[in-house]
Amino acid sequence: MLKTLVAIPERCTGCHRCEMWCSIRHKGVINIERAAVHVIRQLPSIDDPRVCLQCGICIDSCPKDLITRNKKTGAVEIDKGKCTHCGYCILSCPYGMITFDPVDGHAVKCDLCGGQPECVKHCREEAILYMDADKAARHRRDANSKRDRQESKKPNIRQSKAG
Repeated sequence: MLKTLVAIPERCTGCHRCEMWCSIRHKGVINIERAAVHVIRQLPSIDDPRVCLQCGICIDSCPKDLITRNKKTGAVEIDKGKCTHCGYCILSCPYGMITFDPVDGHAVKCDLCGGQPECVKHCREEAILYMDADKAARHRRDANSKRDRQESKKPNIRQSKAG
């Protein structure tokens, strides 16, 4: 069964350990700018880990067909050795999860570390999990439903100003 990453923002402490281990695994250095997973500061003391959903939208964007899905892990992978740095994959990603490495210029995206994601192994808070795709889909639906319910309870500023 295919597995994918799931981020759980309410567990994230903003330690950036996931980014550090990602850059160590793939680049051999601690440099969060070179990581394929990102922690985004939403509000003071609220951090949000962002991970590639492996959706595959970027596959068709590469004019050289250098982005493929790994049949074993399900990860969408870029052949960095042949990457021409055109940037179409970056433009096609609706989640902003593909970037150019600031040092070597290659496109960077999560490859699930061959099925053993470093970000998951080193996240003490379990803010990033690696789970079966079906379970991940249920988790995302439940999280989105919970967020929608919370948003509906907030007062609508536009309506209160108009009234």
